[in-house]
Amino acid sequence: MLYETNLAVRYAETGIEGRLKPGMILNYFQDIASDHCAELGVSALDLLPKNLAWVVYRYHLNIYRYPLWKEDLQFKTWRYPANNLYELRQFDVHDKAENLIITAKSAWILTRLDNKKPVRLKYHMPEQLMNGHQQPVENDFTPIPERTEKDDGRSFLVRMHDLDFNRHVNNAVYVIWALESVPADIAASRLPYEISIQYQGDAVFGDRITAFTQPFPEKPESEAAYLHTIHHDGEDKPITRVITRWHPFDAFSQTP
Repeated sequence: MLYETNLAVRYAETGIEGRLKPGMILNYFQDIASDHCAELGVSALDLLPKNLAWVVYRYHLNIYRYPLWKEDLQFKTWRYPANNLYELRQFDVHDKAENLIITAKSAWILTRLDNKKPVRLKYHMPEQLMNGHQQPVENDFTPIPERTEKDDGRSFLVRMHDLDFNRHVNNAVYVIWALESVPADIAASRLPYEISIQYQGDAVFGDRITAFTQPFPEKPESEAAYLHTIHHDGEDKPITRVITRWHPFDAFSQTP
């Protein structure tokens, strides 16, 4: 049940100083999880004729070092069914020296395409994927709080480019919106080292979205941490909540 693959960071996936862009990390995870699901017979293409789809609910990432252009990376992922509802998935990324540079866990829900309602895994997954012999993934996600401050936020229009296989905004795009909404001096001098995401709704082509950002008080004043909530314009209920914590560029080792 362990899936492993190697990838090299491409130039188009890098940003400032040739470091991998944060949003690309989630795209890597989506690609690798999809490849693993395809091997297991439960990919998006396998589920589509059954009127089913995977929907991501939570993510928590820790980034210890940002990979550089052309760097070779080893990815490991495994999945674990929890409470017959959540499909938990762990990701570990190592460099060529076998250092763990990124780790993440996620929670996915299997839903019906026609009404978006979740279904029980045991009725739709192969028996061998539900037998409990998989390596566990701890379900220790903590709730992300409501926004308390009112600000103008930053607005985005959903593009066709933002959509995924099911014609909804790709999960990485919500994080990109959150990261784009931090103060300019933070974006110019820091990178997120921890990202926690709670997905609560979705967006489609043509929607106008606003990302609101406020300082998050859990960390010492010397560190930068933010609470982001992403809304359809004019609606109070967020479709995504995100917490990001940021280190200065020089806190991340530059060389692999």
